[in-house]
Amino acid sequence: MGFLQKDKQKEDHSNNINVATYTNINFPLRQLAASIGKRYGAAISSDILLKEKDYANLIARECSIVTPNGELKWDATEPQPGRFTFESADAIADFCQKHNIDMHGHTLFWHMGKPDWLPYPPTLKMIERHVKGVMGHYRNSKVLKSWDIANEIIADNENETDNATYGLRKGVKPELIRDLFLIAASVDNTKKFYLNDFGIEGATWKSDRFLKMVEYLKNSGVKIDGAGVQSHLWFSSAYSFDEKGFNSVLKRLNDLEVKPIITELDIIIDAPLPDSIKKLDQMVADSYKRYLDLCFAAKVDTVITWGLTDRHTWIRHPDWMPRQTFKDNPNLWKFLRPLPFDENLQPKYARDAIAQAFQQAT
Repeated sequence: MGFLQKDKQKEDHSNNINVATYTNINFPLRQLAASIGKRYGAAISSDILLKEKDYANLIARECSIVTPNGELKWDATEPQPGRFTFESADAIADFCQKHNIDMHGHTLFWHMGKPDWLPYPPTLKMIERHVKGVMGHYRNSKVLKSWDIANEIIADNENETDNATYGLRKGVKPELIRDLFLIAASVDNTKKFYLNDFGIEGATWKSDRFLKMVEYLKNSGVKIDGAGVQSHLWFSSAYSFDEKGFNSVLKRLNDLEVKPIITELDIIIDAPLPDSIKKLDQMVADSYKRYLDLCFAAKVDTVITWGLTDRHTWIRHPDWMPRQTFKDNPNLWKFLRPLPFDENLQPKYARDAIAQAFQQAT
């Protein structure tokens, strides 16, 4: 997970974030999405799902697709070499089966979320054992429909790569990612395969390398059905969002016949902060609406927020809280409200903005 690289260019007054108030729309988001052939969902955690009935009920009501937060990452599924555990991930799969929810598998290959014994990048033999073990376990699953085959393989910037063309993290070769996708297809080619990353929501160094890597995989003849655009986003009245650049990324993916989906959406409002929570929530909502309007215009059909309620957002965790603006200012933590529902599981303006985006999508 990571954040959009911010464009510090000052925007004109005419482009300032609109703080419109959204009318509440009572239908569940999954129902509004399904009415136009789309899906809405959230990242969830099995332990919270089992402990908090109100949370579980909210997920069941609002979501038609979910992503396990950490239950399918390497450290959870293969904590020791060749020893696989699926209890936590299976709990989510069972919940999905009960409530008619699709499950998006996240993730088979990542530089984080891995056991201490595993090098990065892993050897091809390690990858093959892992993919066969994990994908094989869910080969006949009725709910697991798709996989993030690889996650965040593009370096954060040009100083963190030894591959100028594709910008891969140091040590990762394009052939290794190609072989990873080929191995996955040999185990189960009935699922949708995605390459997932952050910082590609605009015309950036990273999005350019991501698109080149997607093109490489397509030209290599591997099965790649879509691209996961994480969408951990910052919005502010002090700098603009690169709508033109983001449109170009979505267009290029569609031209490559690699379908873009939104996999980890949440929104932070950066300084200057408003003087009330109500205004903050309106700014978050307006940002959701603007962003999703762009996505739906590019035929995006799946939107997954990284969580459903501010009660459990990763952004408030001390290890992940944004340092700039927030981490060293506890009095500002109340302004971290990135998700559709608040701590009490009540709908916010953001939830209604998402609903409006679904209703107005063509």
